[in-house]
Formats: sequence, C-alpha cells, structure tokens
Amino acid sequence: MYADVEALARQRLLDAGLGVEIATAIPNPCPDRFIRLQNSGSRPLTIVHRETRLTVECWSAISEEDASQMAEQVYEVLDAWDLVPTFTGWPSTPYPQADMLTGTPRYVMTCIVQTRQEDE
Repeated sequence: MYADVEALARQRLLDAGLGVEIATAIPNPCPDRFIRLQNSGSRPLTIVHRETRLTVECWSAISEEDASQMAEQVYEVLDAWDLVPTFTGWPSTPYPQADMLTGTPRYVMTCIVQTRQEDE
C-alpha cells in the first residue's frame, strides 16, 4: 500500500493554518473560499516507488485576486515541504481557470509527490 498523498497534503496545509476549508471534493454547500486536492494519477518508478500527481485548486467567490493570493500561499507551503516520501516538484505552477459551471474564480496547479510502498 502507498501513502495517501491527498491526506498528506491536506494535513500539511491544515498545519500551515491558512484559515480555509481543505477538501478532496467540492463541498456542499460550497463556501466562499476553499482548497480542493485531487489525486490526478500516478505512475510506477520502481517496484516499490511511484510518483503521484496532485492537482490543487484554490477557489474564491470573493475575487480572482483572492484566489491568486490563496494559490501563492499554497504553492509556498507545498514547495517548502520537507517530506519523506519526497516532494519532487511542480509540472504546473498556479494558473487561472474559472469554474466552467459557476464562473467562480479558481487557480489550479499540479505537484508531484513520490511515495514508497509501505508494509501492510
């Protein structure tokens, strides 16, 4: 079994005290501001290692500027992650992508976390 990258990232962001809800699905009801973490796939590196892509969405019904600032805070927190398993980088830094259904401002980014298979 591999480490739960969503849970690890969620705890890291909670520990940073960003003051915003952090979820793996869009909350219902939807708050004005929240961060969504989503495992967006993985690939094996070795027989015991894999890389997991984690998509991070920073939503803000307040403004696009607020969503951008939240994304920069999240980026800084995750970029400074001294993690075992290894945090291996950013194939995508924060970029704007408003929600297609609601028009809510949102910034999206993707990071890669390397995990090692754990004993069960």
